[in-house]
Amino acid sequence: MKRLNVVVALLLSSFLLCGCLAILVGSGVAAGVAISEDTVRLNKDASFNHAWSVTHRTLKDMGEINLQDKNSGRIEANIRNSTVTAQIKELTAKTVSIEIKARKNLFPNIDLATEISNKISGRL
Repeated sequence: MKRLNVVVALLLSSFLLCGCLAILVGSGVAAGVAISEDTVRLNKDASFNHAWSVTHRTLKDMGEINLQDKNSGRIEANIRNSTVTAQIKELTAKTVSIEIKARKNLFPNIDLATEISNKISGRL
């Protein structure tokens, strides 16, 4: 109960102080920043091709790839009964942003998105 109160207080103060809910969530987001209830963003110094390969391999190791479109940087997979979407965007020639979105039965699954993000970060 105390942890819930702390999380609510952090979210409320974040909203009041900066008007933005994109904060580091206290549930253990080590590799990225939670930007919504179901999405984690990871910014890394890596080429697009390397980030694509690592993300693809990680999702394939954890589940089943349903869709892959390298031109748009999008990969969709099923992992542990959750629908996972990875979106890779090239920010500069040496920096990428990877967004991992996970939903289970239409509900956010931030724990899985965080786990995937951490695995990708460790491999990049």
